[in-house]
Amino acid sequence: MVIYSMKGNDLMEVVANPRTGAIAKAQEITDAIDLNEATEQKAAVAKAKVPLLAAAEAAVNANSGSRAISIVPELKNGQASAEVTLLTGNTFKRVTEKLD
Repeated sequence: MVIYSMKGNDLMEVVANPRTGAIAKAQEITDAIDLNEATEQKAAVAKAKVPLLAAAEAAVNANSGSRAISIVPELKNGQASAEVTLLTGNTFKRVTEKLD
């Protein structure tokens, strides 16, 4: 599992074991594409009024029997939202939750 995070002013990529949560590595993002994605996500979170956890919970509650396996904050037309990927059995579904 890959998580974008911040350490001071540096954007970091943290790789964690999805089963144990143990951090395998953490390093500053230097790849241009990854850095751009992390910067965009940072901007969306900065504008959000709803925490990502609350958005994931809302998506799960609206889709009975599902669990959230991914959440990506984004700005669309200046509005903060999150794309939540849900898993129900063997079926994946993406939903968008507003963060403002």
